[in-house]
Amino acid sequence: MEDPVAPLPLPEPAPLPEPPAKFGDLLVRVVSAVVMALIGGIVFWKGGVFVVGLLVVVGSLMAWEYRRLILPDAKISDKGLWVMVAGIIGAVISANLFGFALSLLPVILAAVILFQIKNKRPIWLAAGMLYLAVPLAALVVVRQVEGLGPVLWLVGVVIASDVGGYFAGRVLGGPKLWSAVSPKKTWSGTLGGWVLAVGVGFIYWLFGGEIFFFSALLFSVVLVIAAQAGDLLESWLKRKAGIKDSSRLIPGHGGLLDRFDGLLAATSVYMILHLFRVL
Repeated sequence: MEDPVAPLPLPEPAPLPEPPAKFGDLLVRVVSAVVMALIGGIVFWKGGVFVVGLLVVVGSLMAWEYRRLILPDAKISDKGLWVMVAGIIGAVISANLFGFALSLLPVILAAVILFQIKNKRPIWLAAGMLYLAVPLAALVVVRQVEGLGPVLWLVGVVIASDVGGYFAGRVLGGPKLWSAVSPKKTWSGTLGGWVLAVGVGFIYWLFGGEIFFFSALLFSVVLVIAAQAGDLLESWLKRKAGIKDSSRLIPGHGGLLDRFDGLLAATSVYMILHLFRVL
């Protein structure tokens, strides 16, 4: 009598994929942040044409990234992109030479040109140019007129927003802030950014910032809320464009808009508060 056929061994189940580490990208992010801090710190410490030169380069690259969000299939030869770049460069240079008010003239001229040439979505391009040119020109004026202290306060508040959001959000988790726009942001991260921003305001006041104690704390929260709103705005634009990052210029961070969207919004609010003599 023949032996029965032995059953074939069942294949071993494939191992489940390990969940991504909460801080798997931390090292790359830190290294990139240190490099950016060194470059920005040296440039703003030197001031003058160094600041203008850096913001001209950064503003031009941001215009290219914004153009990708609005029209993903646009080419580098697109006329609308170069009109945007010209308006932003003109605003930065004019702010250095003539002050903030006159820095808006190149933006207005460039916006008129945008509506004259045959180009897609001129309203979005004009709005993006204004969104980039105003804070970049304001940074030039703030450094030139008020010195390095307020610039460090602004940057410190934005860093507090990012750091507080990153660690508090990943450690504490919890309800999402606005999942339809930015699925990773949580309320715990938002509040963590507020707490760190208050600490930055205290340090700014402690080291001689020309502002009252409670004003330093209050306006630090106002600025960090503006930074978070700017972050959400850029996240919304990326979702509409169907892309994860505005570019891959900065390892671990994505693009310049991904990194400095909060600073753009916070600086705009800072300048508005100044113009209305609130701050």
